[in-house]
Amino acid sequence: MDRPTAAAVLRSSDADRHTHAAAYLRSLLAGCLGTAPDQVALDQPLEVQGFDSVTIAGISVIIEEDLGVRVPIAELAASGLGELARLLAAGVRTSEREAGEVGADAPVDRSR
Repeated sequence: MDRPTAAAVLRSSDADRHTHAAAYLRSLLAGCLGTAPDQVALDQPLEVQGFDSVTIAGISVIIEEDLGVRVPIAELAASGLGELARLLAAGVRTSEREAGEVGADAPVDRSR
C-alpha cells in the first residue's frame, strides 16, 4: 500500500480528511482489484464489486495497520467507498483524541 497516501489521511485537517480517506481507499481497493483507482465504484458495496470475504478481511487489517482504525468486516463489505471514507475520517479523529488524552509518548489502545 502507498504509505504516503495513508500518511496524508493522518496528517490532513478535518476539512480535508474525507477527501484523503477516499483517495487512500480508492488506491487500496484498486490495488486489490488490479485496476486503476478511478475504476473503483464510489457507491457500490465492496461485496458487489467482486471482493470476497478473505480479501475484505485483508483490507480490514491493512486499514487498521495504516490508519489505526478498526472497521468491522461486515461493515466494510456492505459499505460503499464514500461511507467508508466517512468512517475512516471519523475514526482517525477519534484515534487522535485518544492519543491526546493518553499522552504523546504513550501507545494508543486500539483494541476497542
